Amino acid sequence: MPRSSAGLASLFAFLPATGCATFPEAELNVSGTPAKGRTSYGEVQGILDGHMHWMNFEYLGGKFHCGRPWDPYGITEALPDCSEIEGPLGAAAPIQNFLNYGNPVSPHDTTGWPKLTEWGAHNLTYEGTYWRWVERAWMAGLRLIVMPVNENRELCQLMPNHSGPCDEMSTALKELDDIYALQDYADAQAGGPGKGFFQIVTNPFEARRVINQGKMAVVLEVEVSEPFNCRGSAPSSCSTEIIDDGLDELYDRGVRSSLLLNKFDNPLTGVRFDSGPVGVLINVANRDSYGSFWDAETCKGPEADNTIETVLPPVSSLLYTLITQIGLPGGTLPAYPSAPHCNTRGLTDLGTHMVERMMDMGMIVNPDHESQAGVDDTISLAEERGYSGVISPHGWMDPRNWPRIFQLGGMAFPGAGSAAGFVDAWRTYRPTRTPYYSGWGYGADLGGLATQGSPAPQGSPESVTYPFKSLDGRVTIERQVTGDRTFDYSEEGVAHYGLYADWYEELRKTGGEALAEDMLRGPEAYLQMWERAVGIRSGACGNSRADFQVRGLGKLRLGTRAKRLLRRAGQPIVRTRAWSWCVRGKRGHTSQTAVLTRGGRVALVGSTARGNEAAGIGPGTPAGELAGEAERVAPGVWARAFDGGTAAYAVRGGRVRTAAVVSEKLAERAGALRRYIRRVPKRGVRARPNEVSTPKAAKLSPKAALPLKGKDGAPQFPAFCVL
Repeated sequence: MPRSSAGLASLFAFLPATGCATFPEAELNVSGTPAKGRTSYGEVQGILDGHMHWMNFEYLGGKFHCGRPWDPYGITEALPDCSEIEGPLGAAAPIQNFLNYGNPVSPHDTTGWPKLTEWGAHNLTYEGTYWRWVERAWMAGLRLIVMPVNENRELCQLMPNHSGPCDEMSTALKELDDIYALQDYADAQAGGPGKGFFQIVTNPFEARRVINQGKMAVVLEVEVSEPFNCRGSAPSSCSTEIIDDGLDELYDRGVRSSLLLNKFDNPLTGVRFDSGPVGVLINVANRDSYGSFWDAETCKGPEADNTIETVLPPVSSLLYTLITQIGLPGGTLPAYPSAPHCNTRGLTDLGTHMVERMMDMGMIVNPDHESQAGVDDTISLAEERGYSGVISPHGWMDPRNWPRIFQLGGMAFPGAGSAAGFVDAWRTYRPTRTPYYSGWGYGADLGGLATQGSPAPQGSPESVTYPFKSLDGRVTIERQVTGDRTFDYSEEGVAHYGLYADWYEELRKTGGEALAEDMLRGPEAYLQMWERAVGIRSGACGNSRADFQVRGLGKLRLGTRAKRLLRRAGQPIVRTRAWSWCVRGKRGHTSQTAVLTRGGRVALVGSTARGNEAAGIGPGTPAGELAGEAERVAPGVWARAFDGGTAAYAVRGGRVRTAAVVSEKLAERAGALRRYIRRVPKRGVRARPNEVSTPKAAKLSPKAALPLKGKDGAPQFPAFCVL
């Protein structure tokens, strides 16, 4: 009998359940333990996807895309038979058939789980970002994604079975709710809140902690043509108040990055044109959304937008039907001048207000899809402020703008596409030298109707063979199996997001270790860019003429926590347990360093710069001068009390190499003191940490003439993205 004082807890007992149904799930086919950081505050390592549409199952009216990234009832519901949307054999899906097979009529097997017959890189409208597939990429090293929410009212209205009003912001907000719901679902599958493999983050400090826990950080972004329902050429649909209220709402929902538009001119800025026959459709839709067709001139400088079709080309009956459904007066397009074409519409006063407000809020500004005039205006606003938080993550601007972004401390890289094309773009556009920590990323754009990469020819040196190791060497990767399908990257390329794990391997085999190193630096480069956007300045070189005080040196203070240290001293060049800043002088590379405890508090401040003396002794002092002034507390380490604190010295080659002050607790532990002072870099650090040896990379100038040109002479990327 329970004691009378035991309460209600004594009335219940939990027993393991038996006879529960076993639900199927996609396999990861990856073994090993994903890497974690050694501390919560140190430099991160991993891979960055700067543009990935995880929730686009909602867009174009919610009945265009088949499947969804997860379902409360599991994979059998998440990856269903697509006849519910497309009709038997796809007979009721001419637009999807055209995108996937190049023909409005293309009978195919719509069966979902477990056959998944038509799932693959060719199929842009079947779910490719199922959560377990993304988890596989995380296992292979993916540590940061930027996830834009997306809708297109004009194209949505063309869908015969769309549900709802096709309102872009309503869909965007629904997709934001969806990603939080998926986070809860993944957590539940892993055992409870916070235990899933990814976490939505709202600041760079939180993101660094999440990545160092070994998880994947997700940054939320908005990419719509009519933000806050601002549309049309007349500014009456929009105002600074509407923009401010809209940004506040998005910020409250966790959004920290945004574009100003997607496919059409709007009251904020002009658009970068789409080319080819699809561009005709988009141009006609621009007339409906904005009120007029695109307005173009022959570019006056080297940068350009995409080339507009100047006459209605031979198009499929489907495209012509869609064009006439929107409305093409007289059946003709406007006359345009000779290429290269530039949109005459740039950033408006309202667009300027939005960019400036985003910078005020510490948000990341993404000028992709803006006209060249808009891009130039947006980057100029950032240059006026010295604002680093600018990114071009999927190749939707002329890359001749990229050097200006690199110089700001922002990031720019192309869409993914084939590994060979991606490596060519990296070799062409990667800067060999920047003022900031640099890394490289890719924009999968999967879910956004972007063509995914095809594999290298089988048998070639670049072809993927199984098993292989991840870029960081931590996990072993086999062919991926979902239901009855075995996906072999060497045969079908990026058939779904999980095969980005395999794409990384082809990148390594094609671009070598220099590319692998750049890719693994991507998340750290993004976080440092984001830190600068929220007010952490780039760290300046220290003063070699300053003396140690009992609590530290300059802005480096004992007892300071990592985040406050960043705000006081700026970004360090080295960021492990020891955070180091350069010191300007004539005696080579020297540094001032704060060594932190595992919990993130400064326990030692040291310097290798001659002139930084602690109690009259500094680097370069003959070791003999320590006798009678200090006590040898460990091999190569001396200490002395001064002004109520403790100075310490590391000796090497008969001279003091490092002078330092240490916390009271550290001073009492000679062995720990020796370990801490040895973390101070022996040779100091360079003011520019980004001079990575990449012989084939180009040194760019804003006006450089670059290869990979299209037929009109404008730089082009290997992958073409529709949305």
